Amino acid sequence: MTPALLIFASVLVLAQLVMPRRFAFLPLVVAGCHLGNVEILGDLSVARMLIMLGLIRAYFGKFFVFSTKHPIDRLFLYLCGFMVLSSVGHHNQMGSPWIYRLGWVWNILGAYLYGRSYLPDLATFKRYAFTLPLVLVPLAFGMASEKTTQVNAYYILGAARPTAMVREGKIRAQGPFRHAILAGCAGASTLPFAYLMWRSRRRFWALVGGSACMGVILFCASSGPLAAVAVTMAAAALWPIRNYLYLFRWMALLMGAAYWIIAGRGPWYIMASLDLVGGSTGWHRSKLFDQGWVYLHEWFLFGTDYTRHWMATGVSWSPDHSDITNYYLHLGVTGGVALPILLVMILWRSFSALGRRMRELQADRSPEEMTLWCVGTALSAHAISFVSISYFDQMYVLFYLVVGAVPGLVMADAKSAAIEPTPAPAT
Repeated sequence: MTPALLIFASVLVLAQLVMPRRFAFLPLVVAGCHLGNVEILGDLSVARMLIMLGLIRAYFGKFFVFSTKHPIDRLFLYLCGFMVLSSVGHHNQMGSPWIYRLGWVWNILGAYLYGRSYLPDLATFKRYAFTLPLVLVPLAFGMASEKTTQVNAYYILGAARPTAMVREGKIRAQGPFRHAILAGCAGASTLPFAYLMWRSRRRFWALVGGSACMGVILFCASSGPLAAVAVTMAAAALWPIRNYLYLFRWMALLMGAAYWIIAGRGPWYIMASLDLVGGSTGWHRSKLFDQGWVYLHEWFLFGTDYTRHWMATGVSWSPDHSDITNYYLHLGVTGGVALPILLVMILWRSFSALGRRMRELQADRSPEEMTLWCVGTALSAHAISFVSISYFDQMYVLFYLVVGAVPGLVMADAKSAAIEPTPAPAT
């Protein structure tokens, strides 16, 4: 641990304890965007420490939010329960499977509950949405420097590599993240909020934040984040005809089926044809999807500790594994088929709740419908990114915080019983 990391971490810990509640989400966001996912106290990374302190503050401040009656909360309990129980199917070769999975629960459930507690309503979430693109401004400058000099200035703040990655002559800046694609995903999933700033007539700051997002995406030199950018651009184009979005969903399904029939292989092989920046590994990701189905019997129950025979190439950190560059499949390999199914159910519940609330806001001619549209766009950007990279570092913060905000966004007032269960009548 470097002195710079220690000082920065100390400032964020203090800020988490004393910052006004309406901006108390900021320390974790800054840690997620600017500090590497390195342990500084035992198994505690800065993000984990901030989640712990934030939830303790929320509990004693009486604004901790969680209910087993809430469908999304229940899904997270099932997700974490299956993850912990899957430990029985794994060995201790690379450390205790119980400790690893409990740490995973701390990250995922902790970030979700943090979002539930610190982003409880529309007003607070908009502060988060308008702040996040600006938090990426220093990251964009740092990655620009890394792209130019191949020296990673974020190494003093816990970054995994002191120098930039180079693939097929392309310099791939990664900043504090453990892979360049993850850095690009941070920019791509934040871009919808820069668009929200623009639509909210904060034009100057929208340009600043949007430029930072695009800079991060371009400096990482990866195709995956550009696919997530395409989601944001498509969402902006589809906004005027959002009531007919179901037609596009059916069209996408039909086109996927047509590709499968004509090409004789699954539509996920479209990734194999995409190489927007050079050096893309779309074929690997497509083949990995196939191999996940072929070897489903090996991992469907508890996951598996051996995937090296799935692909021709492995990973440097383990002789037992292929490079599982798919978050859905990575969850399955870690804890069984229940985990990716539950993640999809969480996304589906979130999209459904946002859609129902949007229809209510549209009926009231409320401008806040755009906010929920941008939240759905950000979640879509994450969902697309999951196909090309596993969130194995602090990127989990940026995803699960937004999911944690969804229940509060759709319950902005008493009229919106979008996903809260209807109370039973008094007897």
